[in-house]
Amino acid sequence: MNLRTSKIAVLIAAMGIAGTAFGQAEAIKPVKKDVEKQVEKIEKKLDQTGKDITKSIEKMKSAKKFEFGQAAPEFELIDSAGKKHVLSEYVAAGNVVVLEWFNPQCPAVIKHYNTEGTGTTLNIQKELANEKVVWLRINSGSEESKSSGKEYTEKVRKDWKIASPVLLDMDGKIGRKYGARVTPEMFIINREGVVAYHGAIDSDPSTRKVGEELWVRDAVRAVIAGETVEKPQTKAVGCSIKYAPEKKADAQD
Repeated sequence: MNLRTSKIAVLIAAMGIAGTAFGQAEAIKPVKKDVEKQVEKIEKKLDQTGKDITKSIEKMKSAKKFEFGQAAPEFELIDSAGKKHVLSEYVAAGNVVVLEWFNPQCPAVIKHYNTEGTGTTLNIQKELANEKVVWLRINSGSEESKSSGKEYTEKVRKDWKIASPVLLDMDGKIGRKYGARVTPEMFIINREGVVAYHGAIDSDPSTRKVGEELWVRDAVRAVIAGETVEKPQTKAVGCSIKYAPEKKADAQD
C-alpha cells in the first residue's frame, strides 16, 4: 500500500468513526433529554423541599407553646457534657426528633433503665440505629433539685450507658413551653417539625414492669414510614416535675 492509498484508508476509517460517533450521538439524544428532565424535576423538588423546611423552621420559632399536631416550639439547650443543641437544626437536617423528659430518681423513669444500658428506651434507640432519629432527654429539674444539675446528670448518663445527650433546662422555660408535667413524658417531632406523638413510653402505668405495648417505638416507626400514628396521644404517668419558681418576665414571654 503506497502513501496515497494509506491516507485514503485512514480518511475512510476516520469518516467511519465520525459516522459511528454521530450515530451514537443521535441515538443518545432522547436519553439525554430524559435525564435532563429528571434532573430538572429533582432540582425543583429539592428547591421546594428547602422552602418547606424554611417554613417549618419559621413556624417552630414562632410557636409560643406546645399544641398537639402543630409546630414544635423551638429551643436551644446545653447538655450535661457542655454541648449546645438547637431543635430546628436537627429538623432541618431531616431527622425525626424524640424528646424524653427525664428524672433519674423517678421510679417511673428508672423502670426503663439499668446499669447494663439495656433499658426500654435504649433498646428502642438501638433498633432505630440506622434511621435518622435523634433522641434528646431533657432534665427540667431546678438547681435545688437532687435529681438535676450538670455533674449529677452527667454521672447518671454515664452510669446508665446513655450515649445520647441529656439536656439541662434548670430554669424550666422549655419544660413549661411544652407543658411537660411528669417524667417520663414523650414528644415525637416529625421531619416537618410537627409534634406527631405525645404521651407515655409504654402501656403499663406502674413503676414495676414495662408494658407490652411500646407506644413510643410504634409511633417513631410510623413517623419514619410517613404513616399515621395509631395512638398519637396517650397519658404520660410518672413523677411531677419540680420546676424552679417562674420569674415574672418569663411568665410574660
